[in-house]
Amino acid sequence: MKNEIKNTLKTTIAGILIFVLGASLIGAQDFFPRKWNTRKVNLSFNHYYDWQEVEAALKTLEKAYPKFLKVRSIGKSFQGREIWYMTINNPDTGAEMDKCAMYIDANIHGNEVQGGEIGLYTIWYLMENYAFNDYIRQLVDERVFYIFPSVNPDGRDLWLHKGGSARSGQVPMDSDNDGLYDEDGPEDIDKDGEVGSMYIKVEPGKGTHRLSNKGDRLVAIKKNIEGKPDELGDYKYIGSEGLDNDGDGRYNEDGGGGYDPNRDWGWFWQPGYIQSGAGHYPFTWPESQVTRDFFYAHPNIAGVQAFHNTGGMLLRGPGAELAGEYAASDLAVYDEIGNKGEKIIEGYNYMILWSELYPVWGGFIDFTHDMMGIYSFSNELWSSRSDLDGDGEVSEEEDEFFDKYIDMDSKAIRMHEIDHPQLGKVTIDRDITKLSGRVPPSWLIEEMCHRNMAFCLLHAWEMPLPVIKKVSAEKLEGNLYRVKVALYNERLMPTLSAAAVTNLVQRPDILSIEGNVKVLAAGVDQSASLPSGIPRRFMRFMRMRPGGGSLTYIDQKDLKNLKLTSGIRGRSDVEYHFLVEGKGNITINLDCVKGGKQSKSIALQ
Repeated sequence: MKNEIKNTLKTTIAGILIFVLGASLIGAQDFFPRKWNTRKVNLSFNHYYDWQEVEAALKTLEKAYPKFLKVRSIGKSFQGREIWYMTINNPDTGAEMDKCAMYIDANIHGNEVQGGEIGLYTIWYLMENYAFNDYIRQLVDERVFYIFPSVNPDGRDLWLHKGGSARSGQVPMDSDNDGLYDEDGPEDIDKDGEVGSMYIKVEPGKGTHRLSNKGDRLVAIKKNIEGKPDELGDYKYIGSEGLDNDGDGRYNEDGGGGYDPNRDWGWFWQPGYIQSGAGHYPFTWPESQVTRDFFYAHPNIAGVQAFHNTGGMLLRGPGAELAGEYAASDLAVYDEIGNKGEKIIEGYNYMILWSELYPVWGGFIDFTHDMMGIYSFSNELWSSRSDLDGDGEVSEEEDEFFDKYIDMDSKAIRMHEIDHPQLGKVTIDRDITKLSGRVPPSWLIEEMCHRNMAFCLLHAWEMPLPVIKKVSAEKLEGNLYRVKVALYNERLMPTLSAAAVTNLVQRPDILSIEGNVKVLAAGVDQSASLPSGIPRRFMRFMRMRPGGGSLTYIDQKDLKNLKLTSGIRGRSDVEYHFLVEGKGNITINLDCVKGGKQSKSIALQ
């Protein structure tokens, strides 16, 4: 009995060893879940990267995954920073331009930084999980990703290193019309690494702010329905921390730039007296010019995600009511992705830009939807977590509780006085820091990155994926054949959006026949009337009748290269019939700008 047990144990151990050895030979990831120590790149997502750090992270990722990743630049910002982006493509599954592409960018407004971290996280997550996750592997194999951590690196670095709003790009502007450019920007007078807000003590009732109930911060005084103060304020807001550099009595009114890079795009653009922040004409600024040219050079882009902050929104266009509502077929795509997005990103709301936020003329996602035919979203990142009782409002007490007991005062710079060289005693508010209000605390960055990445991946998954499902050939007589081609698009998006079709901004898909044959007639399997002049024997072979039949006759000059002017609808199939004359092998080619290329061959015998 002991010998039997001993032999059984030996057999079991040997089996385990063989199993493990086999796993190591054919790929351990097929047998075991991913472990913490399998990471090739250790990036942290609990802080914000300046542009030099972004560049280093991109190049580290490229070096770790050279097969899939390529770091490139589309050009330089006004101040000379390279505008880096990452291309993700698996060359084993096809060329970059032969696949549908997902475009992700961030930080067009310099102070709206956290989308850059989402971009880095997305690259990192796709690569680190490619070998372990079937969903990720299929996405990387089927799609191309173009990821831009910032399209305004000048504004990003200004916000991170010097402070101030830094919303603008950094082409110099004369914001106060005094003939000088960018001469009165913010300064960190107290050298604490932050540009705070300045207040001076005034007589009670003449101020804009008061001390909080605990006396440790300044809060704006409340006003009644008529706009009159309900409280006495004894502190007056002066402006952001800094000097009156040009001696005009105002503080920091002419900092870097002074325009809005997201009002520069050539669709429903309006001049500055209608749309504040617009340039002199569409595509005034160098960063938007090179980004526009990137889209023109990459017509394979089918999905766009632009990250902003703040408010917890999944925005779609149109940006202006005058543009009119999207076509029903496009709305169906937006609504499905947007409604699922509300489930993916907790607390975010799917909204229409012009009617539920504010009108935008010359906005980026209007350009990409209407002028490029691309399904485009703009996420406003981060929504306060201080609503502790869930009533939809944040009280002063809830805000203080969150800051002290949950965030551990991580963003606090205590309210303090400084000696201002021009104003005398000035109070600097403790809460106006880089981590206040518009960006999440550092410990919530990774969750924000993951959920918003997941939304982008859903968007990428639902981009068109057309295939040639089946090709068959039926001999009719002599060298005459009926060739049937069944096409199928298994994902939500059509290969041409309604915007692309209506605005004529994308070439049609091409269904072509290659070989030593002549195409005499073509049709799609829908009933329709036929034009006169089609030989009756062709109608008989194609099962067509004058005045109607089982196929809709296609009246195009070059039937060997059929133009599918409406594309291929999402989650649907369609069958094309060709009457051809000839012999030998033929190849059916499907070429979709936003969907890639497919080929199948068949012999005519």
